[in-house]
Amino acid sequence: MIQSRYFYDLLDCLADQFLKTGTASCVGDDFGIDISSSAKEYFSVDIVPEELQNDLVVLGVLFDDSVYVPGRNGFSFTIYVDLRRFIGFEHRIYFLIILAHEICHFAFYYELFVKLGDNTGIRSHSNFTHEISSKLIGAVTSEQDNTSQTIFDEHNIEELVKTFGKYNKNHFTKGSNTLINFHAFFKNFLNSLEFKHILETYKNTTTVQP
Repeated sequence: MIQSRYFYDLLDCLADQFLKTGTASCVGDDFGIDISSSAKEYFSVDIVPEELQNDLVVLGVLFDDSVYVPGRNGFSFTIYVDLRRFIGFEHRIYFLIILAHEICHFAFYYELFVKLGDNTGIRSHSNFTHEISSKLIGAVTSEQDNTSQTIFDEHNIEELVKTFGKYNKNHFTKGSNTLINFHAFFKNFLNSLEFKHILETYKNTTTVQP
């Protein structure tokens, strides 16, 4: 069974890079020791700054690398974020919430890859591609700002956590089988990112002293 701790190194890799540079990439050994060696070869996860249209804050897209790189069997999960939404310490908090949600999506892709053979061969790649194409189109997230527009405006961070923690299993799997408890993964990912400590620091710095 896939465990949430498998993805803690991935979360740290992406968060550290993005919060320093506004972009991030995780490949190979950056995934950490808990991800299979085949998956490290098969997947990459990137965060790319992009000015998104139609009030989108973040857009996750799973790309078949074999379409763009001859001879490569693998996928890139690219998370596009609108950096206009990520300014200052408060927006760091928003980013961590969104990152935890996005890696819930990737956790399911990893689970599916392992289930289909955990190797990068042509047949496994074909099977994975078929599963993604036939069942999971639209399973990547494209959270619109109207999901949390009021939350962003009012800075109600606790409610934002609740909103992103309420997506049901079908949001991630589109009806496919999974053993992942996405609500638990989301919570564990935030704990791994020391979200509570960061939130308390934010509250302390914004408290108006009498």
